[in-house]
Amino acid sequence: MTEIVLIGGGHAHLFVLEAFARAPLPGARLTLITREAFAPYSGMLPGRVSGQYAIDGGEIDLKRLAARAGARFVHASATTIDRGLRQVVVEGHAPVPYDLLSLDIGIVPDVAAIAGAAEHALIVKPISTFRRKLDGLLAGLGDGRTRDLVVVGGGPAGFELAHALRLRADGVPAQAKGGVRVTLAAGRELLGGVPARGRRLARRSLDDAGIALVEGARAVRIDPDAVILEDGRSLGAQAAIVTTRAAAPDMLGRSGLAVDERGFLKVRPTLQAEDDDSLFAAGDCVTLLGQHRPKAGVFAVREGPVLAENLRRAAEGRALRRYRAQSQYLMLLADSRGKAIALRNGLAIRSRLAFWLKDRIDRGFVDRFDDGS
Repeated sequence: MTEIVLIGGGHAHLFVLEAFARAPLPGARLTLITREAFAPYSGMLPGRVSGQYAIDGGEIDLKRLAARAGARFVHASATTIDRGLRQVVVEGHAPVPYDLLSLDIGIVPDVAAIAGAAEHALIVKPISTFRRKLDGLLAGLGDGRTRDLVVVGGGPAGFELAHALRLRADGVPAQAKGGVRVTLAAGRELLGGVPARGRRLARRSLDDAGIALVEGARAVRIDPDAVILEDGRSLGAQAAIVTTRAAAPDMLGRSGLAVDERGFLKVRPTLQAEDDDSLFAAGDCVTLLGQHRPKAGVFAVREGPVLAENLRRAAEGRALRRYRAQSQYLMLLADSRGKAIALRNGLAIRSRLAFWLKDRIDRGFVDRFDDGS
Protein backbone atom coordinates (compact mmCIF):
# COMPACT_ATOMS: atom_id res chain seq x y z
CA MET A 1 0.00 0.00 0.00
CA THR A 2 1.43 3.38 -1.03
CA GLU A 3 0.76 5.99 1.63
CA ILE A 4 0.14 9.44 0.10
CA VAL A 5 -0.14 12.11 2.78
CA LEU A 6 -1.32 15.69 2.23
CA ILE A 7 -0.58 18.36 4.84
CA GLY A 8 -2.80 21.42 4.62
CA GLY A 9 -6.09 22.26 2.96
CA GLY A 10 -4.84 24.89 0.53
CA HIS A 11 -6.16 25.50 -2.97
CA ALA A 12 -3.80 23.05 -4.69
CA HIS A 13 -4.78 20.17 -2.41
CA LEU A 14 -8.43 20.71 -3.29
CA PHE A 15 -7.55 19.66 -6.84
CA VAL A 16 -5.66 16.62 -5.54
CA LEU A 17 -8.68 15.46 -3.54
CA GLU A 18 -10.98 16.11 -6.50
CA ALA A 19 -8.73 14.12 -8.86
CA PHE A 20 -8.56 11.11 -6.54
CA ALA A 21 -12.33 11.26 -6.00
CA ARG A 22 -12.88 11.05 -9.74
CA ALA A 23 -10.27 8.35 -10.32
CA PRO A 24 -9.11 6.42 -7.22
CA LEU A 25 -5.62 4.94 -7.40
CA PRO A 26 -5.59 1.19 -6.66
CA GLY A 27 -2.96 0.26 -4.11
CA ALA A 28 -2.72 3.75 -2.65
CA ARG A 29 -4.20 5.32 0.49
CA LEU A 30 -4.70 9.06 0.78
CA THR A 31 -4.56 10.94 4.09
CA LEU A 32 -5.30 14.64 4.65
CA ILE A 33 -3.84 16.28 7.77
CA THR A 34 -5.20 19.75 8.48
CA ARG A 35 -5.74 21.88 11.55
CA GLU A 36 -8.75 23.56 9.89
CA ALA A 37 -11.90 21.61 9.03
CA PHE A 38 -12.93 24.23 6.48
CA ALA A 39 -10.78 25.82 3.79
CA PRO A 40 -11.59 29.51 3.26
CA TYR A 41 -11.34 30.70 -0.32
CA SER A 42 -9.23 33.86 -0.13
CA GLY A 43 -10.83 35.50 -3.16
CA MET A 44 -14.17 35.78 -1.34
CA LEU A 45 -12.87 37.27 1.91
CA PRO A 46 -13.57 40.92 0.97
CA GLY A 47 -17.09 39.96 -0.07
CA ARG A 48 -17.65 38.29 3.29
CA VAL A 49 -16.52 41.47 5.04
CA SER A 50 -18.69 43.71 2.85
CA GLY A 51 -21.81 41.56 3.21
CA GLN A 52 -21.86 40.48 -0.44
CA TYR A 53 -21.52 36.89 0.81
CA ALA A 54 -22.56 35.24 4.06
CA ILE A 55 -19.96 35.66 6.79
CA ASP A 56 -19.15 31.94 6.57
CA GLY A 57 -19.50 31.81 2.78
CA GLY A 58 -16.64 30.66 0.62
CA GLU A 59 -15.54 27.94 3.05
CA ILE A 60 -15.02 24.45 1.67
CA ASP A 61 -15.76 21.44 3.87
CA LEU A 62 -12.48 19.52 3.84
CA LYS A 63 -13.79 16.51 5.72
CA ARG A 64 -16.55 16.03 3.18
CA LEU A 65 -14.18 16.54 0.25
CA ALA A 66 -11.73 14.04 1.76
CA ALA A 67 -14.53 11.51 2.18
CA ARG A 68 -15.43 11.82 -1.50
CA ALA A 69 -11.79 11.07 -2.32
CA GLY A 70 -11.72 8.06 0.01
CA ALA A 71 -9.08 9.83 2.09
CA ARG A 72 -8.50 9.48 5.79
CA PHE A 73 -9.12 12.84 7.51
CA VAL A 74 -6.85 13.85 10.41
CA HIS A 75 -8.10 17.05 12.03
CA ALA A 76 -4.93 18.16 13.81
CA SER A 77 -1.78 20.24 13.37
CA ALA A 78 1.26 18.69 11.73
CA THR A 79 4.27 19.91 13.70
CA THR A 80 7.31 18.26 12.11
CA ILE A 81 8.30 16.03 9.22
CA ASP A 82 10.71 13.22 10.13
CA ARG A 83 12.19 12.34 6.77
CA GLY A 84 14.46 9.69 8.26
CA LEU A 85 11.50 7.69 9.53
CA ARG A 86 9.23 8.96 6.73
CA GLN A 87 6.51 10.09 9.04
CA VAL A 88 4.64 13.25 9.99
CA VAL A 89 4.58 14.21 13.65
CA VAL A 90 1.04 15.38 14.50
CA GLU A 91 -0.09 17.20 17.62
CA GLY A 92 -2.30 14.98 19.75
CA HIS A 93 -2.19 12.14 17.24
CA ALA A 94 0.03 9.17 16.43
CA PRO A 95 2.71 9.86 13.79
CA VAL A 96 1.43 9.39 10.24
CA PRO A 97 3.74 7.37 7.93
CA TYR A 98 4.14 8.34 4.28
CA ASP A 99 5.67 7.15 1.05
CA LEU A 100 4.78 10.36 -0.78
CA LEU A 101 4.17 13.62 1.04
CA SER A 102 2.64 16.88 -0.22
CA LEU A 103 2.55 20.27 1.51
CA ASP A 104 0.06 23.05 0.83
CA ILE A 105 0.17 24.96 4.10
CA GLY A 106 0.14 28.59 2.96
CA ILE A 107 1.90 31.36 4.84
CA VAL A 108 1.89 32.99 8.26
CA PRO A 109 1.73 36.76 8.82
CA ASP A 110 4.93 38.75 9.19
CA VAL A 111 4.19 41.72 11.44
CA ALA A 112 7.62 41.97 13.03
CA ALA A 113 8.17 45.42 11.52
CA ILE A 114 4.98 46.87 13.07
CA ALA A 115 5.16 47.19 16.84
CA GLY A 116 1.90 46.45 18.58
CA ALA A 117 0.27 44.82 15.57
CA ALA A 118 -0.02 41.42 17.22
CA GLU A 119 -1.66 42.94 20.30
CA HIS A 120 -3.89 45.65 18.86
CA ALA A 121 -4.70 44.85 15.22
CA LEU A 122 -6.78 42.36 13.30
CA ILE A 123 -4.32 40.44 11.13
CA VAL A 124 -5.80 39.01 7.96
CA LYS A 125 -3.76 35.82 7.72
CA PRO A 126 -4.58 33.13 8.55
CA ILE A 127 -8.10 33.80 7.32
CA SER A 128 -9.66 31.32 9.78
CA THR A 129 -8.36 33.34 12.75
CA PHE A 130 -9.32 36.65 11.15
CA ARG A 131 -12.84 35.34 10.61
CA ARG A 132 -13.35 34.82 14.35
CA LYS A 133 -12.08 38.31 15.22
CA LEU A 134 -14.07 39.96 12.46
CA ASP A 135 -17.35 39.42 14.29
CA GLY A 136 -16.36 41.87 17.00
CA LEU A 137 -15.33 44.50 14.47
CA LEU A 138 -18.60 44.27 12.56
CA ALA A 139 -20.55 44.48 15.80
CA GLY A 140 -18.66 47.68 16.60
CA LEU A 141 -19.77 49.18 13.32
CA GLY A 142 -23.38 48.31 14.04
CA ASP A 143 -23.58 49.87 17.51
CA GLY A 144 -21.49 52.94 16.77
CA ARG A 145 -18.49 52.01 18.97
CA THR A 146 -16.12 52.07 15.99
CA ARG A 147 -15.77 55.42 14.25
CA ASP A 148 -12.35 55.19 12.61
CA LEU A 149 -11.13 52.16 10.67
CA VAL A 150 -7.62 51.96 9.26
CA VAL A 151 -6.52 49.24 6.84
CA VAL A 152 -2.73 48.83 6.81
CA GLY A 153 -1.24 47.59 3.55
CA GLY A 154 -1.33 48.95 0.03
CA GLY A 155 -1.47 45.68 -1.88
CA PRO A 156 -4.54 44.10 -3.52
CA ALA A 157 -5.80 42.70 -0.20
CA GLY A 158 -5.61 46.07 1.54
CA PHE A 159 -7.35 47.83 -1.33
CA GLU A 160 -10.24 45.36 -1.44
CA LEU A 161 -10.67 45.22 2.34
CA ALA A 162 -10.82 49.01 2.62
CA HIS A 163 -13.63 49.03 0.06
CA ALA A 164 -15.34 46.10 1.78
CA LEU A 165 -15.34 47.90 5.12
CA ARG A 166 -16.66 51.06 3.49
CA LEU A 167 -19.55 49.14 1.98
CA ARG A 168 -20.27 47.37 5.26
CA ALA A 169 -20.22 50.64 7.20
CA ASP A 170 -22.56 52.25 4.68
CA GLY A 171 -25.05 49.47 5.34
CA VAL A 172 -25.43 49.93 9.10
CA PRO A 173 -28.39 51.98 10.43
CA ALA A 174 -27.87 55.71 10.05
CA GLN A 175 -28.33 56.34 13.78
CA ALA A 176 -25.60 53.78 14.59
CA LYS A 177 -22.94 54.45 12.01
CA GLY A 178 -22.37 58.01 13.15
CA GLY A 179 -19.94 58.86 10.38
CA VAL A 180 -17.65 55.83 10.17
CA ARG A 181 -14.40 56.83 8.49
CA VAL A 182 -12.25 54.35 6.55
CA THR A 183 -8.57 55.04 5.83
CA LEU A 184 -6.17 52.98 3.75
CA ALA A 185 -2.58 53.32 4.97
CA ALA A 186 -0.90 52.06 1.80
CA GLY A 187 2.74 52.34 2.79
CA ARG A 188 5.12 53.87 0.28
CA GLU A 189 2.72 53.46 -2.66
CA LEU A 190 -0.70 52.04 -3.43
CA LEU A 191 -0.57 48.82 -5.50
CA GLY A 192 3.14 48.97 -6.17
CA GLY A 193 4.03 46.96 -9.28
CA VAL A 194 0.62 47.55 -10.88
CA PRO A 195 0.64 49.58 -14.13
CA ALA A 196 0.19 53.34 -13.70
CA ARG A 197 -3.31 53.31 -15.20
CA GLY A 198 -4.37 50.63 -12.72
CA ARG A 199 -3.09 52.74 -9.82
CA ARG A 200 -4.96 55.77 -11.14
CA LEU A 201 -8.18 53.80 -11.36
CA ALA A 202 -7.63 52.49 -7.83
CA ARG A 203 -7.08 55.97 -6.42
CA ARG A 204 -10.17 57.24 -8.23
CA SER A 205 -12.26 54.40 -6.83
CA LEU A 206 -11.09 55.13 -3.29
CA ASP A 207 -11.96 58.80 -3.76
CA ASP A 208 -15.40 57.90 -5.16
CA ALA A 209 -16.07 55.79 -2.07
CA GLY A 210 -14.89 58.41 0.41
CA ILE A 211 -11.97 56.28 1.59
CA ALA A 212 -8.97 58.33 2.73
CA LEU A 213 -5.71 57.21 1.14
CA VAL A 214 -2.42 57.75 2.96
CA GLU A 215 0.78 57.05 1.00
CA GLY A 216 4.48 57.82 1.35
CA ALA A 217 5.20 56.23 4.74
CA ARG A 218 4.92 52.77 6.25
CA ALA A 219 3.12 51.94 9.47
CA VAL A 220 5.62 51.27 12.26
CA ARG A 221 3.38 51.00 15.33
CA ILE A 222 -0.21 50.24 16.20
CA ASP A 223 -1.60 51.55 19.47
CA PRO A 224 -5.05 50.75 20.90
CA ASP A 225 -6.46 53.89 19.27
CA ALA A 226 -4.01 54.87 16.51
CA VAL A 227 -1.75 53.75 13.69
CA ILE A 228 1.66 55.48 13.76
CA LEU A 229 3.59 56.01 10.52
CA GLU A 230 7.35 56.18 10.07
CA ASP A 231 7.21 59.93 9.36
CA GLY A 232 5.50 60.56 12.70
CA ARG A 233 1.95 60.93 11.46
CA SER A 234 -0.77 59.40 13.65
CA LEU A 235 -3.99 58.02 12.19
CA GLY A 236 -6.86 57.67 14.64
CA ALA A 237 -8.16 54.09 14.70
CA GLN A 238 -10.59 52.32 17.00
CA ALA A 239 -9.82 49.33 14.79
CA ALA A 240 -6.86 48.53 12.54
CA ILE A 241 -6.72 45.68 10.04
CA VAL A 242 -3.29 44.60 8.84
CA THR A 243 -2.67 42.96 5.47
CA THR A 244 0.97 42.13 5.66
CA ARG A 245 3.68 40.41 3.74
CA ALA A 246 3.97 36.66 3.90
CA ALA A 247 6.31 34.69 6.13
CA ALA A 248 7.10 31.01 5.82
CA PRO A 249 5.59 28.52 8.28
CA ASP A 250 8.09 27.49 10.95
CA MET A 251 7.50 23.80 10.25
CA LEU A 252 9.51 23.98 7.01
CA GLY A 253 12.76 25.04 8.65
CA ARG A 254 12.09 23.02 11.79
CA SER A 255 11.85 19.87 9.64
CA GLY A 256 15.23 20.51 8.01
CA LEU A 257 13.81 21.03 4.52
CA ALA A 258 15.66 22.89 1.78
CA VAL A 259 14.35 26.46 2.06
CA ASP A 260 15.26 29.80 0.52
CA GLU A 261 16.59 32.86 2.37
CA ARG A 262 13.06 33.73 3.56
CA GLY A 263 12.28 30.20 4.72
CA PHE A 264 10.02 29.07 1.86
CA LEU A 265 10.38 25.53 0.54
CA LYS A 266 12.35 25.31 -2.70
CA VAL A 267 10.64 23.16 -5.31
CA ARG A 268 11.51 22.09 -8.84
CA PRO A 269 9.16 22.43 -11.83
CA THR A 270 7.86 18.93 -11.03
CA LEU A 271 6.70 20.45 -7.68
CA GLN A 272 9.14 18.17 -5.86
CA ALA A 273 11.36 19.54 -3.12
CA GLU A 274 14.84 20.48 -4.29
CA ASP A 275 16.45 17.70 -2.25
CA ASP A 276 13.72 15.07 -1.86
CA ASP A 277 11.90 13.21 -4.63
CA SER A 278 9.23 11.94 -2.24
CA LEU A 279 8.25 15.40 -1.03
CA PHE A 280 5.94 17.64 -3.10
CA ALA A 281 4.56 21.09 -2.36
CA ALA A 282 2.52 23.90 -3.90
CA GLY A 283 0.93 27.23 -3.08
CA ASP A 284 2.27 30.14 -1.08
CA CYS A 285 4.60 28.01 1.06
CA VAL A 286 6.93 27.35 -1.89
CA THR A 287 9.50 29.13 -4.01
CA LEU A 288 9.47 27.70 -7.52
CA LEU A 289 13.09 27.43 -8.62
CA GLY A 290 13.79 29.40 -11.80
CA GLN A 291 10.28 30.86 -11.88
CA HIS A 292 9.97 33.57 -9.27
CA ARG A 293 6.37 34.67 -8.84
CA PRO A 294 4.44 36.70 -6.23
CA LYS A 295 2.42 35.00 -3.51
CA ALA A 296 -0.99 34.76 -5.16
CA GLY A 297 -3.75 32.17 -5.09
CA VAL A 298 -3.83 31.94 -8.88
CA PHE A 299 -0.58 29.96 -8.86
CA ALA A 300 -1.85 27.40 -6.34
CA VAL A 301 -4.93 26.94 -8.51
CA ARG A 302 -2.81 26.32 -11.61
CA GLU A 303 -0.41 24.06 -9.72
CA GLY A 304 -3.20 21.89 -8.34
CA PRO A 305 -3.90 19.69 -11.38
CA VAL A 306 -0.16 19.20 -12.01
CA LEU A 307 0.39 18.26 -8.37
CA ALA A 308 -2.48 15.76 -8.50
CA GLU A 309 -1.12 14.16 -11.67
CA ASN A 310 2.44 14.01 -10.36
CA LEU A 311 1.45 12.35 -7.09
CA ARG A 312 -0.35 9.71 -9.13
CA ARG A 313 2.58 9.28 -11.51
CA ALA A 314 5.09 9.08 -8.66
CA ALA A 315 3.05 6.35 -6.99
CA GLU A 316 3.02 4.43 -10.27
CA GLY A 317 6.71 5.01 -11.01
CA ARG A 318 6.05 7.07 -14.14
CA ALA A 319 7.76 10.21 -15.44
CA LEU A 320 6.47 13.45 -13.92
CA ARG A 321 4.97 16.53 -15.57
CA ARG A 322 6.64 19.92 -15.33
CA TYR A 323 4.73 22.98 -14.17
CA ARG A 324 5.37 26.29 -15.89
CA ALA A 325 4.00 29.31 -14.05
CA GLN A 326 2.33 31.89 -16.24
CA SER A 327 4.01 35.30 -16.33
CA GLN A 328 0.74 37.16 -16.88
CA TYR A 329 -2.54 36.56 -15.11
CA LEU A 330 -5.86 38.31 -14.61
CA MET A 331 -6.20 40.29 -11.39
CA LEU A 332 -9.68 41.46 -10.37
CA LEU A 333 -10.02 43.97 -7.53
CA ALA A 334 -13.55 44.62 -6.31
CA ASP A 335 -14.60 48.03 -4.99
CA SER A 336 -17.55 49.25 -2.93
CA ARG A 337 -19.49 50.72 -5.84
CA GLY A 338 -20.35 47.51 -7.66
CA LYS A 339 -17.33 47.71 -9.94
CA ALA A 340 -13.97 45.99 -10.15
CA ILE A 341 -10.60 46.85 -11.64
CA ALA A 342 -9.39 44.23 -14.12
CA LEU A 343 -5.62 44.07 -14.69
CA ARG A 344 -3.77 41.96 -17.23
CA ASN A 345 -0.84 42.36 -19.64
CA GLY A 346 -0.35 45.98 -18.63
CA LEU A 347 -3.98 46.88 -19.34
CA ALA A 348 -6.48 48.09 -16.76
CA ILE A 349 -10.22 48.80 -16.82
CA ARG A 350 -12.80 49.49 -14.12
CA SER A 351 -16.32 48.29 -14.81
CA ARG A 352 -19.41 46.53 -13.50
CA LEU A 353 -18.70 43.71 -15.93
CA ALA A 354 -15.37 43.06 -14.19
CA PHE A 355 -17.19 42.89 -10.84
CA TRP A 356 -19.67 40.39 -12.28
CA LEU A 357 -16.80 38.32 -13.67
CA LYS A 358 -14.99 38.23 -10.32
CA ASP A 359 -18.16 37.15 -8.54
CA ARG A 360 -18.78 34.41 -11.10
CA ILE A 361 -15.19 33.10 -10.87
CA ASP A 362 -15.21 33.10 -7.07
CA ARG A 363 -18.59 31.41 -6.71
CA GLY A 364 -17.67 28.87 -9.37
CA PHE A 365 -14.46 27.89 -7.59
CA VAL A 366 -16.21 27.24 -4.28
CA ASP A 367 -19.13 25.42 -5.90
CA ARG A 368 -16.70 23.14 -7.71
CA PHE A 369 -15.34 21.72 -4.46
CA ASP A 370 -18.25 22.15 -2.10
CA ASP A 371 -21.25 20.96 -4.07
CA GLY A 372 -22.93 19.42 -1.04
CA SER A 373 -22.82 15.88 -2.39
